Amino acid sequence: MMFAAAQEVHATTEFVTSMLPLAAVGIPLAGSVATFLFGLHAGKLRNACAVITTLLTLVVVLFMYPLVVRGPVTWGIAGVLQFGIYFQVDFFSFVFAALMSLIWFLATLHATAYMAHEHAQTRFFVFLLATLASCLGVVLSGDLFSLFVFFELMTLLSYVLVIHEQTRDAMHAGAVMLYLGVAGGLCLLMGVFLLYGSIGTLEIKPLHDLIAASSLNPYVVMLLFIIGFGVKAGMIPLHIWLPKAHPVAPSPASALLSALMIKAGAYGIFRVVGMIFTPQAAGAGHGDAPALHAALEMLPSMQVGYAIIWIGIITMFAGALMALLSTAAKKILAYSSVSQMGYILMGIGVAAYLGMEGAMGFAGALYHIINHAFFKAGFFLMVGTIYMVTHELDITVVRGMLKKVPFVAAVFLIGFAGIGGIPGFNGYVSKTLLHHAIVEAAEHRHSIPLFVAEKIFTVTSAMTLCYFTKLFRGLFLGQVPDRFAKKSYRYAWPVYTVLGVFGAVILAIGLFPHFLLTKVVIPAAQGFTYDHHALEHLHEINVWNWHDVQGILVVLAIAAVLYLAMDHYNFFAVKPPGWLSVEYLFYLPAVRFLLQTVCRASTRFDSFVNNTYLESSRLARGACRLVTSFDASINEAYKRSGGAVRTVAERTGQLDGALNQAYEKSGSLARRLADRTEQFDDALNQAYEKSGGAVRRLADRTEQLDSALNQAYEKSGAAARELVRKTADFDEALDNAYEQTGERSRSLWDRLRGHPSDWNIKNLNFDSLLVALMLGLLLFIIIYYTRLN
Repeated sequence: MMFAAAQEVHATTEFVTSMLPLAAVGIPLAGSVATFLFGLHAGKLRNACAVITTLLTLVVVLFMYPLVVRGPVTWGIAGVLQFGIYFQVDFFSFVFAALMSLIWFLATLHATAYMAHEHAQTRFFVFLLATLASCLGVVLSGDLFSLFVFFELMTLLSYVLVIHEQTRDAMHAGAVMLYLGVAGGLCLLMGVFLLYGSIGTLEIKPLHDLIAASSLNPYVVMLLFIIGFGVKAGMIPLHIWLPKAHPVAPSPASALLSALMIKAGAYGIFRVVGMIFTPQAAGAGHGDAPALHAALEMLPSMQVGYAIIWIGIITMFAGALMALLSTAAKKILAYSSVSQMGYILMGIGVAAYLGMEGAMGFAGALYHIINHAFFKAGFFLMVGTIYMVTHELDITVVRGMLKKVPFVAAVFLIGFAGIGGIPGFNGYVSKTLLHHAIVEAAEHRHSIPLFVAEKIFTVTSAMTLCYFTKLFRGLFLGQVPDRFAKKSYRYAWPVYTVLGVFGAVILAIGLFPHFLLTKVVIPAAQGFTYDHHALEHLHEINVWNWHDVQGILVVLAIAAVLYLAMDHYNFFAVKPPGWLSVEYLFYLPAVRFLLQTVCRASTRFDSFVNNTYLESSRLARGACRLVTSFDASINEAYKRSGGAVRTVAERTGQLDGALNQAYEKSGSLARRLADRTEQFDDALNQAYEKSGGAVRRLADRTEQLDSALNQAYEKSGAAARELVRKTADFDEALDNAYEQTGERSRSLWDRLRGHPSDWNIKNLNFDSLLVALMLGLLLFIIIYYTRLN
């Protein structure tokens, strides 16, 4: 009845808008800046600021609980990097955020004591808080692009924590971590681009229907995402950075790297395989549809899930084997993290492989993520507590710490029981759920390979007990070496408080396993597309049964036999050759092959370019020779033609001089002619004035004669009138003749003399003058030139 009510609430969920996700990411970022500023002045204020920041972050995350129960909490910042940064927190995200915030707070509190005598403390705390912000951003992201951005920030910021000691080993480990992180990030980015280019969305929700309707190859995209997230998850063969980084980083950073940051990779694989590539229709209420089940059998995510099961099996076994062959405490814990991530990957694979019925695999994986976060963070802080005094963690050197730090030894034994799966401790529940999951997967398809995988699972659990027995025996049993016997093993209160909290949590989860299962794991599973019958089965499961207890007794028996055999044959002292590792067997040959291929191609290309340069230079030299020859010919022609040109120039100069002289001579002649013309004009003007007076006198005399004739005419009378008339006619005829003669005379004279004001050198007939001058000049030139020759 309770489960039905929970299903009803889940079916009617609503989206809640809140700034709490943004605050959860923003507070650590702001705290890192404040920590840096306080670190410039006072170390205690810096430490207090770092601790308070992580505590405030935890409080903000916990405030999201009542909201995520109602529905996903969302918030977005549009326009950032074009896609925007979006947050969407469902119960699954909240579990990861709360787990990270709590353990980060405890590790930071422990770090205030651990880092007291270390260098660059301010830098450490600044990047510790900034890395917390990026980790929370990963699990609170609402789309794959935002997740990718925070995932890459986590890689870059945690790099500074790994290289904190700045030794050669630390720098090498940081470089390997960075190279693999960047390569994984590029795979993620390619997967994001392919997914967005095909379906147009990057939301974290079931997208199988859109993917199936597109031309996208889901196997390629899932492979890219698994590689990208698998690097951070420590998945074999992508794990090589992890055993290098954990031993060299400060113990609080190692605790966070192993307990939380590698879980960000598991979170990404969960989201991709268990949600994004699942169909929307496969929700609650569809579990009784046989046709739907048959269709879901062929989902790409289910087929990929089978591969992830075997990746997890190989990872858990190989990690345990490498831990058995190691002697450095932190390296043993690093390989242990690889092995435990194999358990988680196997659970994720089973959840994907069984599809709608994969709730058991989901529950086992998530439960083990929570358990591993507590006991592995506790382990690293425990060995870090010992390192604070000894500055050495090789179990062949540091021994007998039970006598010096009995409290640490007691908490170590609690964690040992937890990771070993002993009933009453937290690891027992999660490993039991995972064992049920692999058995269900094997029985579901009657798969013999998966039955073999279940046996490897059991043997690996025994190997886990073996290498932790080896670790406890090396650190805590035996005699304390003289170099460590007289040291003081008193610690500040944060050390005891933090380790005590880890031990109490491991015990509490182990003693009350169903509380975490029903209040945390199952509500988180309801956000995925699991059948409600499978979820009901989780509610009804009882881990306190003889069959499951018998299973752990078998593991204990195998562990006892293995440990005694390996100790008898001195297997723990075996030093495997350097070449017997994934790095030497896979990565270095792959890098050499890649470099050789690239170098060979580059050499060939370089040779081609060189040959092209040589051939082009040969042609260029030939062209230069032709140009030089042509230039020499032109120079020779210039030289030859230069003499003739100079001769012509000289003759031209001489001709120009002769013309100048001719111009000067003709100019003097023209001036003299102008003077003579002016004199002639004056003479003509005087002649005109004299002839005008004579004509006037003639006119007066004619007038007098006319008067006399008139008088004679009047005296002669009528007889004379006839004569007068004829005389008048004759006189009129004479007048006409005179007038015509005078006009002709005046016209001819006017033509000859013109107007007196026109007789000057400027108004002469210039055409006639110019013709005369040019003819004269031409004649002069001809005569003078013949004289020159």
